[in-house]
Amino acid sequence: MRAVQILVAVGVVLAAAPLAQGAEFSDPKALVTAIYAEYQPGVMASDPSVYYSQRLKAIFEQASENRVLSDDDARPDAIQPVPRFNPFLPDVSALLFDVSIGEPVLIGDRALVNVSYHNFDHPRLLSIAAVREDGGWKVDDVASLGDEDHWLLSWALIYDPLRN
Repeated sequence: MRAVQILVAVGVVLAAAPLAQGAEFSDPKALVTAIYAEYQPGVMASDPSVYYSQRLKAIFEQASENRVLSDDDARPDAIQPVPRFNPFLPDVSALLFDVSIGEPVLIGDRALVNVSYHNFDHPRLLSIAAVREDGGWKVDDVASLGDEDHWLLSWALIYDPLRN
């Protein structure tokens, strides 16, 4: 019986994965709403890159080649690598409360959507830049604007301020 439950769970996850990857969003708020719908208890979040624009994917790829997201030089081989950074939820663990997705500001094929939430008791404020691409909306950049961490994803990936 346990094996059947595991097979059903794997089947549900595998069936849902292509939906997120192939989804096209008719407006930027639908895109951001879909992103944060995955961060609810009992929901398996997909790889955040399925929501990225071609430009943002290229920046991540270049950062990976340049080892921006890695501190391999400072880490012994026996230690597991750090999980991939998720700009939509930049915390190690998640229990989101008070998720608020603002109305998008549109200028042509570009948009900006503000998102606020509490993860446990830590408030977060993000601004998500979106671009219309291939018939739908994709995330083109993310900025953290809250009280604690301030960063712009594309800038951090390109210029890597923490690496010597």
